[in-house]
Amino acid sequence: MSGFDYGFWEIAIEKYGRLKLPALLLKSLPETERQRFWVTHGFGPHIMLWTETAYRTQMEFLNSLDRNIIEIKKFRNAFLRNTTFVECDVQDRFVIPKPLMEHYKIEKEVVLLLDNGKIEIWNAPEYHAQFDMSPEELNLLNEKIHTTHQHNPFENF
Repeated sequence: MSGFDYGFWEIAIEKYGRLKLPALLLKSLPETERQRFWVTHGFGPHIMLWTETAYRTQMEFLNSLDRNIIEIKKFRNAFLRNTTFVECDVQDRFVIPKPLMEHYKIEKEVVLLLDNGKIEIWNAPEYHAQFDMSPEELNLLNEKIHTTHQHNPFENF
């Protein structure tokens, strides 16, 4: 690993929904996890790109849950819906599955957000609409998280 656990890239989608992973993003992953990924629905309005290790950890968690509980079955089925295994070509590109591109309105520009081995793929305008904050707004949110909610920062959100 390169030591970069987080990263942000804004890139263009190539023809046919092909996405080229940035070299710095790939260098942030273990060498054995740079070519093969699982693409799934994200936990929010984005697509998730999981390394093999991260995906196996997620599946171990899902497999540990009781499938006889309807809410768990519903979550599991929704999460696995349109889940696809992808491999990068020699130019570090892969094709985003069409159902996911349509569902998340991925068209020309995407934001890639690396967060501890998990990669979020956002429609760029949607990402910016949700997370563009003025310095004052960011400071207020920071203060709220650090002072008001010492143990659970999202308790009253």
